[in-house]
Amino acid sequence: MSSIPKAVETRGRFLERIEGGAQETSIDERLVALTQPMGAAAEQYRMLLHRLRHIRSLRGEAIQGGVVVAVTSSVRGEGVSITAANLALTAARSRDAKVAVVDCDLRRGGLAQLFGLGGRAGLADVLTGKTEVGEALGRFHEGHLAVIGAGRAPGAESASLLAGPRFAQTLSLLRTLFDEIYLDVPPALATADSSVVAHKADGIVLVVRAGTTPREQVAGAVRSLAGAPIWGMVLNGVDPARVPAPLPVVKGHLTAGK
Repeated sequence: MSSIPKAVETRGRFLERIEGGAQETSIDERLVALTQPMGAAAEQYRMLLHRLRHIRSLRGEAIQGGVVVAVTSSVRGEGVSITAANLALTAARSRDAKVAVVDCDLRRGGLAQLFGLGGRAGLADVLTGKTEVGEALGRFHEGHLAVIGAGRAPGAESASLLAGPRFAQTLSLLRTLFDEIYLDVPPALATADSSVVAHKADGIVLVVRAGTTPREQVAGAVRSLAGAPIWGMVLNGVDPARVPAPLPVVKGHLTAGK
């Protein structure tokens, strides 16, 4: 994996070419898979990615087409969008998979802002029949990544749209186009949307904020997702001092580190 030493270089080389988007966009510094690709946080996302891929390999032929992973939490503010975005970027940077990340939070979606997609049509527009999937895709020419934002707030109830046939058809289409699809899903205890989407995914990643989220809320979220395949949990907001730094590489060999 090639390193990109400066965030400003990342902005110029990766996110300036969006089909149908602005010529220049900015990138949120919290997208560490791009802004700090050799840092400890980016390494943790690589570890998460490979663990999820290992879980899929254990499923064998049970998953047809691209794998769909839903990222959710118990309540808002736990970092679901940042986790889903960094996970998708990490998968895309591996260069061995075509990847899409989809904002399923039709009420308060944030992926469009993270990726600088502006007012582009998104999932809500697809589900209400206002646009097609191809028109909602923000496709990045480098990194093998496509992004679908939440789009314009739907006039109908979001849970009904996500439970409807258009969403199922959209997921089926994305499975044929991409190897990995990551869904940014609303909190499990806040809306019915999370449970609806979770049962359409192959696996679920539950995000928990360290030192903030009560254990009872996490347990409640797990109960609310009963029957859905929870593949693991991500502890977000951990003190960086407690995260081991990646081992340095010298001439292609790992050193012992400190």
